[in-house]
Amino acid sequence: MTVKHVSADAAEAEFYRAFAEGRLEAMTRVWAESDAVVCIHPARSAITGHGAVADSWKDILVESARFDISFLCTSKHEADGLAVHIGLERLTVDPGQIANLAVTNVYRRTPDGWKIILHHAAPIHEGPEPDETVH
Repeated sequence: MTVKHVSADAAEAEFYRAFAEGRLEAMTRVWAESDAVVCIHPARSAITGHGAVADSWKDILVESARFDISFLCTSKHEADGLAVHIGLERLTVDPGQIANLAVTNVYRRTPDGWKIILHHAAPIHEGPEPDETVH
């Protein structure tokens, strides 16, 4: 079944629905079928290409323990067929294990609707701000 997302918001909703419900097929469909897609899971190296990204989600959605996920989009930028959504994810594996993540999701408008082309999630570490700005 082909799902054509009419907006980046619709693609994002499907991405997080598939994530929360552990639906690998739905997760795979929301990604652009391209060798140029990139997924960076927390504390991991970049994974490129539709097949490799799909395999990485299989490890998470099918072979891992269940968890709850929530996403708060804090800013959106859209131009020239690209949409960049920045936000916060909260993963709860069990009551004592919670991860707060900074997230960047990038979507591209394709002939098949909006598709995700980049997901980057990184742990948020509490601590002091750097003393100086690096340019």
